[in-house]
Amino acid sequence: MVSLDRKRSLLLALVLAVSVVAIAVGLALRGGAEQASAAPAPELQDGRQFGLIESVDLRPSPGTVVFDPADQLTGAAANRAAAAHGDEVPVPNDVYKVDDDPTVHTLALSPDVAIRVIDWKNCCDPVAADLGAFKASFRGRDGYWGFWVTLDDGVVVKIEEQYHP
Repeated sequence: MVSLDRKRSLLLALVLAVSVVAIAVGLALRGGAEQASAAPAPELQDGRQFGLIESVDLRPSPGTVVFDPADQLTGAAANRAAAAHGDEVPVPNDVYKVDDDPTVHTLALSPDVAIRVIDWKNCCDPVAADLGAFKASFRGRDGYWGFWVTLDDGVVVKIEEQYHP
């Protein structure tokens, strides 16, 4: 015969299991906890902004880039940010990149977007590149120090690779 305490323990375990399943089903039907509470990313302002380009897609003509805004800091601001992140101070080359916000933006490219990339073979002046050459040489988010992207009416009109020694 099963004791009363054992029956209570089994009943409690059953109630907990049913509750967990009910919560999981509810979240799945709503699209998940993160999706249900996620606010849309605020639009980027027109003008020149620093950040990282995570990917380039030329299938829609003229294409899109996935852009992650960041801060490029110099001087005392760079050293304060590096110290706050537990990194080397003073910062090497007096430049520090901060990307604490994971928000990314898919941005349309202008058909006549101006692209300037660093000529690493002839160090280190920027040279003009077309979209196809940029896409072919693209190394992904971690392959670059960063880019300056200029927006006009929410469309990328200029991309400039940032030189960093």
